[in-house]
Amino acid sequence: MADKFIKKLIPYLMFALAGVFFLRMGDESRTPVTIDACDMIKSAGYEDDTAIGLTPDSQFSGVMLTGASYLLDAGDYRIGIAYRTDGGGDELVLYDNGRELAVHELDPDATYQEYPFTLEHSCPDFSYEIRYGGENSILIQSVTLSAKKRFYRDTDFLIIVFLLLTAAFALWRYRFARKGRGIREDYIVLTLLGIGAFSSLPYFNTGLSWAVDLCYHLIRIEGIKDGLMAGQFPVVIYPEALHGNGYLNCMYPNLLLYLPAFLRMKGVSLADSFKFLVILCNFATAFLTYHCARTIGGNPKAALLASLLYSCCPYRYTNIYARGAVGEFLAMTFFPLIFAGLYHVLLGDRKKWGYLVLGMSGLLQTHILSVTLGALFCTLFCVLYLKPLLLEGRILSLCKAALVSLLINLGFLVPFLDFYQNGNLWTDALELGTYQEYTLNLSGLLGSQTTGDYYVLTLGVPLAFCLMISLAYVLLEGKKAGEDGYLRYLFLLGAFLLFMSLNFFPGWEMMTLPSLKLLLEKVQFPWRLLGPASLLFAMTGSICCFRSNMLSRYGRVLFIALAGLCMLSATRFKSEDFAYPDNRIYTRGHESKLIGIPKGANTVVYPFEWRPRHTVDSDLTTEPSLSDSSQISLQSIKREGTTTTLQYSCLSEDQYIEVPVIYYMGYEAVDENGAPVPLESGYNNRIRVTLSGDAKPHTVTLSYRIPLSYTLSAWISILSAAGYLLFLAAPYLRRATLTAGKENNDVR
Repeated sequence: MADKFIKKLIPYLMFALAGVFFLRMGDESRTPVTIDACDMIKSAGYEDDTAIGLTPDSQFSGVMLTGASYLLDAGDYRIGIAYRTDGGGDELVLYDNGRELAVHELDPDATYQEYPFTLEHSCPDFSYEIRYGGENSILIQSVTLSAKKRFYRDTDFLIIVFLLLTAAFALWRYRFARKGRGIREDYIVLTLLGIGAFSSLPYFNTGLSWAVDLCYHLIRIEGIKDGLMAGQFPVVIYPEALHGNGYLNCMYPNLLLYLPAFLRMKGVSLADSFKFLVILCNFATAFLTYHCARTIGGNPKAALLASLLYSCCPYRYTNIYARGAVGEFLAMTFFPLIFAGLYHVLLGDRKKWGYLVLGMSGLLQTHILSVTLGALFCTLFCVLYLKPLLLEGRILSLCKAALVSLLINLGFLVPFLDFYQNGNLWTDALELGTYQEYTLNLSGLLGSQTTGDYYVLTLGVPLAFCLMISLAYVLLEGKKAGEDGYLRYLFLLGAFLLFMSLNFFPGWEMMTLPSLKLLLEKVQFPWRLLGPASLLFAMTGSICCFRSNMLSRYGRVLFIALAGLCMLSATRFKSEDFAYPDNRIYTRGHESKLIGIPKGANTVVYPFEWRPRHTVDSDLTTEPSLSDSSQISLQSIKREGTTTTLQYSCLSEDQYIEVPVIYYMGYEAVDENGAPVPLESGYNNRIRVTLSGDAKPHTVTLSYRIPLSYTLSAWISILSAAGYLLFLAAPYLRRATLTAGKENNDVR
C-alpha cells in the first residue's frame, strides 16, 4: 500500500522539483541594474552614443542628469558610476525619499567608482542626480545599482505558491481516486480556474504597466506596510508618504490591501504583491459570480457563462488594466453577492442572509461609491418586495444582515466618519465636474468607439446579446412572479443603469433637484454604472438563455458563441486597447520590480481630497523651519515612523519650530518630563511646535496616537468577523464530525 502511494507521489515530486529549479534559474533579485545616461532625465548636455557629455563652453553648472526613482527596501546597497572627467567639482548626489542621503565627488583620475550606502527604512522614492561643476569636460556613461544581498524575495514567494498549488492538486486527485471519480467530473471547478487565469493573462509577466490611478493605490499598499512596520494598527497615517510628511489612510477602504502590504513586509516586490492581489481577485470574481448566478438561476451552464461574461467584460478589464481603479474593480467582485443576498432575503432561503453580509462588507471594504450603489439597490428591492418582507417575516433576516454588516465594518466606519466630519479635509477636490458631461454615446456601446484616449467604456458585443436575450424573455415568456419576477427586476435595473450612463439621460435636469444632485455627484462619472449593469446583463442573459423555451434547445450553441465572442473581445482588448496606446509607459523585467511608483506627467500621486485643506506639493519640505534662527538652536531632529524627536534650546518665548509633518488629528507632543507641548497648524499645514524660552536644552517627542475608539472598533470588527465565520462554518463542521463518526462506526 505504501509503495503504491509513493509511486503515485513520484510524478508530483518530480514536477515540483522541476518547477522550483526553473523558478530559481529565473531569479534576478541579485542582478545589478545598469541605467545608461541616455535613459536618464537630461537637463543639459550633448549625446554621445549612450553617454551624455558637457564642456565648459556650455556655460552651464548644476544638475545635468537625474535618474528615475526606485523603491528600495531597508538594507545595504552600492551605486556605481561610469564616467570620464578631466577636473574636479562634479558630484553624484543620492536622495532618500526627498532627503539628501549622500554627496560623492567624482575622482578625475578614475573612470568608474562605487559608493556604498545604507537605507535604514524602506524608501519609496530613492533617486540620484549628477551635478556638473562647470569648469571641466565630463562624459557620463551609466549608473549601476546593486544590492548587498538581494533586492526582493519574489522567487521565494513564487516557489511557496507553486508548491502549495502542486500539493493542493495532488490531494485533490488523491481524494477523487479514492472515491473512484475522474478529473472530468469536476469540470466546473477547472473551468472556473481557467476563467480566473484567462482574465489574469495581462499580469502573467514580469512587467507592470502604468494605469491612470494605479500610482495612488500602489502607494496605499506601501503606506500600509510602512504604517504596520511603524507599529500602527489599524494604519491611519502613511509615515513615509509625501517625502515623509505623512498622508491619511483611513478615508479609502483598505482591508484587502493588507494582503499585498504583508507580502511587502516579507520582501516581495511591490509589482508582484499588487499583481498577486489582482489575480486572486480575478479568481474570486469567477467563483463568486458562478455561485451567485447558480443560486439565483439554478442552471450550472448558465452560471458558468455568466461567470465568464462578467469576469472578462470590457468595463472590468478597463478598470483593472487601463484605469487602475483598484477600489472599483475589487468592489465589482462583491456585487454578485449583493443580488444573491437580496434574492434569498426577499424571495429564496431567508436563512442565507449571509450573502448580503459578505456583499455589503466587501463593498464597504473596497470602494465607498460602490457602497452607495449597493445601498440604493437594497433599498429599491426592499420597496419592490415590501409585502413578503413584512408579511412573511423576512425583515428579521434583513435586520440580521444589516447589524452584522455594521459590526464587521465598524473598524473602518469609525475613523472614516471621524475624519470626514472633524478632520478639515480638502474634500472639495472630489468635485470633478457635472454628471452629464461624462455620459456615453449609444454608438459606442458595442465596442466600436472609445470614449477618451486610452480606455474602452463599452458594454461589449456579448453583453449586448445578453441584453437582447433578457429583453426577449421578459417580454415574451417570463412570469411576473417568483424567480422570473426577480430576473425581470434585475434586467430592468440593468437597463435603467445603462440608460443613466448614456447622453439620453436628462442629467442636467436631474441635477436641479437637491437629493438627486447629491446622488449624481457621489457617482461622479456615469460610466461607473457599466459595472453593475454588466453583471446584471451577464446573469439575466445567461439564465434566460437556458430557461427560455425558444432558446434552450440552442443553449449549447449560444454558450459556445457567447463564450467565444467574449474571449476574442478580451484578447483583442489586451493587444489593442491596453492602457495608453499612443503613449505607452511600461517597465519590463527585473527593473520593473525596483522602479518607483509608475506615474504620468499629470498624475496626482497623493490626491488632495484627503489632505488638510490647501496643503500643496510645491510647499512641502523635508527640513524643519525655525521662527527665528538667532533665538533657536536645533541640536537634532530624528524621525522614526510617525514619531519625530526634537532636541533644542531657545532664548526667548513665542518661538516655534515647524516640523516636516502634516498636521492631522491625533498628533501629540510631550517634553522630556512627559508634559504636553502645545501644537498648532503652521505653514502648508505643517505641525508647529511651541518652544520653551528658558535657554535650557529640551527634548520634544512628537508622535501620532491612534485614538482608543479606533482600536476598539477595529477589534470589534475582527471579533465580529471571526464569530460570523464560525457561525457560517458550524453546519459544515457539524456535518464533518458526524460523517467521521459514522465512518469510524462502520469500520468497527
